This record gives sequence, C-alpha cells and structure tokens, in this order.
Amino acid sequence: MEKSSKTTTDSSSIHEGRQDDVDKAYEFAKQHQVELNQDDNKRILRKIDRNLLPLMIITYTLNFMDKNALSYSANFGLTTDNHLVGNQYSWASGSIFYLAYMVSQPFVARLIVRFPIGRFVAIATILWGAVLMTIAASRSFASLMAIRAILGCLESCINPAFIVISSQWWTREEQPLRISYWYLGNSIGQVCGGLLGYGIAHINGSIPNWAYFFLIFGAITIFYGGFLLYYLPDSPLNARWLSDEDRALAIERVRSNRTGVENHVWKWSQFKECITDIQCWILVATFFLDDIPAGGVGSFGSIVVKGFGFSTLYSTLLLVPLGVIQAICILFGGFMTRRFKNIRTWMIAGCQVPALIGAVLLYTLPRENQRGLLGSYYVVQTHGIVGTLTMSLVSSNFAGYTKKATAGAMMYVAFCVGQIVAPQLFLTNEAPAYKTAFLAAFVCFALCILFSIALRFYLIWENKRRDNMVLAEGEASSAGNEFLDLTDKQQKDVFRYVL
Repeated sequence: MEKSSKTTTDSSSIHEGRQDDVDKAYEFAKQHQVELNQDDNKRILRKIDRNLLPLMIITYTLNFMDKNALSYSANFGLTTDNHLVGNQYSWASGSIFYLAYMVSQPFVARLIVRFPIGRFVAIATILWGAVLMTIAASRSFASLMAIRAILGCLESCINPAFIVISSQWWTREEQPLRISYWYLGNSIGQVCGGLLGYGIAHINGSIPNWAYFFLIFGAITIFYGGFLLYYLPDSPLNARWLSDEDRALAIERVRSNRTGVENHVWKWSQFKECITDIQCWILVATFFLDDIPAGGVGSFGSIVVKGFGFSTLYSTLLLVPLGVIQAICILFGGFMTRRFKNIRTWMIAGCQVPALIGAVLLYTLPRENQRGLLGSYYVVQTHGIVGTLTMSLVSSNFAGYTKKATAGAMMYVAFCVGQIVAPQLFLTNEAPAYKTAFLAAFVCFALCILFSIALRFYLIWENKRRDNMVLAEGEASSAGNEFLDLTDKQQKDVFRYVL
C-alpha cells in the first residue's frame, strides 16, 4: 500500500542520519515521554490561551490599524497634501500595498520555514511600525507609493505565520475558535482605529493632523514589537512560560493533528503537492472572492459612509459599528464550529446570504435613504466569518510544514489580488454611489456560496475514498509517525479532512 511504503521510507531515513528532515518535535517527544491526562490537557490549554492568544490578538489589531491608517486619514487633508488626483488614492491606499504583499508571499513562505517563527513575526512588526511613521513625511504620490509598497512587504509576514502558529499549539477541533479570537484583531482594530481617528482628528499641532495617525500608530507598533521579540515563542519547544514537562505535554496535545510543529527544511515535494491540491485551489478562490468586498471596506470605508450624506468627523465615528458587527459574526462562527462538528463549509456559505442581500440593497436603494444605505453597509460585514473559517481549514487540513506554509502563502496571494482589485472597482465617476463596486460584491458573495458547497462535497468524497481504501487494503501501522513531517496525502489511512 502507498501509505505503508511511504511511512517505512520516512522512518528509515531518520536512522540514516537525516534527522533534520523530520519535525523538531520528534526528538523532543522521544526525550520527554509523557502521558497526557484530561486535567493536564485542560491546564496546558489554559496556559496557551492565556499567554499566546493575547499576543496574537494585539498583533493582528495593530496589523489592521496600521495598514488602514491611510483610510482613517483620507478625509483630513492627506490627499491634498500629497497632491493625489484621479485614482491615485486607490493605488496608494490598496493596490500598491497589496501588490507588494502578494509579491512577497513566496519569500515569506520560505522565510517562515527557514527562520524561527516567533522572532520572524516580532522583527517584521518592529520594521513595519518604523516604516509606517515615515508616511508622516510624505508629500507626493511617488513617496506615498514607495512607502506603502515597503509596508505591504513587511505586513505580509503576519497572516501566513499565524496560520502555522495556530497549528503548532492547538488541536484541529480547537483551531477554528482560536483563529476566530486572533482574527478579532480586525474588528478590534476597526473599533479602536475609528475611535482613535476621531480623537486624533481634533489634534491641532505644528504638523498636519493626518500625520499624527502614522506617528502615533507607528510608535505603538514599534514598542509592542520589542515586547514580542522577548515573549513570543517560536514553538512549544522554547516557550519561556512553559516548563520542560509542560512543553512535552503541549506537543503531546497536538500529536493527533498529524500536521507537525516545527521544521526548518524546505521540501520541494511538499510544495509541488500543495500547488496541485484541488482543495487548496478551491480555498484560494473562496478567499479571493471574499476579499474583493473586504478590500473595498478597508480602502474606501470612510469615503463610502461619508457619501451616504454624513459629515467627515461623523463618518469616521460610524466605522466603529463595522468592527462590532464583524466581532459578533466571527465569535458566532467560532463558537458554532466548537459546538457542532464539520459545519465550517456550511458556515462559510450561510454567512454570505445576508451579505449578498446587503450588497443588493446598496446597489438598488435610492441615495436619499440614508439610514437604509448605512444599515445595508453594516449587514454586508457578516461575510467576515469567511476569513477565519477558510484559514482554519488550511490550518487543520494541510499537513507537512512546507505544505502548510505554501498553502498559507497561496491564500494570501489570493487575498492580495482581491485587495488590489477592490479599490479599482470604486470608480471616481461613480462617486458617491459606486454602483460597480457593490454589483461586484453581489457577484462575489454568490460565487463564494457555490465554491464552499463544492469544497464540502469534495472533502466528503475524499474521506469516503480513504475509508474504502482502508477497508480494502487494511490499515498500516502509524504509531510514532505523527511528527515525521508527512503531508495529509502521505497519511491516507489515518488522516481525515474536517468539513
């Protein structure tokens, strides 16, 4: 059987001295053999949640606020002082940022495998904070484009890294809720960014008040990045807040994931397997379609709300409920996946329905219906669940360190393409209605429903095919190979996909 021969080959390679090819948790688990009981499992989970989740949530919050600082400052003189005309704001706010983000993804995937992931995230955070502060000195389209491109490269490190970190620390059943928690950074950033923006807009100093957005946000990020460098671990193997025994128990917790913990060897075979995996491409398409509407909110949120007829200051404040709605939806999705098994794909499809209705209303309601337009805009935000659930499927269903890093990078290439396309759909000559943008959102939500349902039935078919294979050929011995850095396709007799 394919699985048996593959496992034998990988196991024998360890005895031949190629131990760098296996997961680092393999040797650690051999040296620290422990028994994991229910009480220890709950205790270690509480420690991980208490020490790691807040770091991820705050990092993601700052990531969101910093990349959208341009949107907050757009109504306070930034476009005038930088002499932006036509669609130049669209390019500076979204397109160039996400173009750089996209181009960086292959390099980010390699760097995540090559370097300790905790230090990698911390250094990227410090650097993007420093670059953000330099926008305060920009006075031209060219300088703004250059700074935003560099910022996109640096901020692109966080999302793929967090997918890998989630699989290092939590079981497949725990991952959707934990990813929902750190993804809440988007919602918290929306709320905090709106409130801070409202306060910063009242600063009267010697520099333009839009510049304070970047100076204040950037300084906070640099300070926090220094703390991450000290406290964020690379994996359970070196967490300073765990004893050696607890580190072994943390590794034992995720043994059943069969997706690995840490490996610094880039494996081209896993890369090839990832880019030929149908599941990966369906998730990529879903993520892309979801991020076209999301990209519009990020770059044009305050401008769209102002176009409903609200004042500049009040439109900034009205962005706060967007974050609250996103938070409620994300938490709802996370708790539902914890309560019910294998409903992730149904949740992805279901959350698109109210969003689709909201997009239709934004396209059809008369401009005089101010409250109806604002309410519809809020309803569109229910699609925020898609990001957390698609990322949880990558974290849970892709085994092999290189394959998981590659899948994460592919997801965020799709994310970037969506974010690049989105601002270009907000045509200047259609302001403030932006009919093309909201028509595109309607189409994207409809296609997302189809792709998520197609993915569900593909995974059901694949799981049944594997069950039938085991019945026909018998199950090979798989004890002890959980940390051999095998992919999901190399573990067909024991690995089943979550839905």
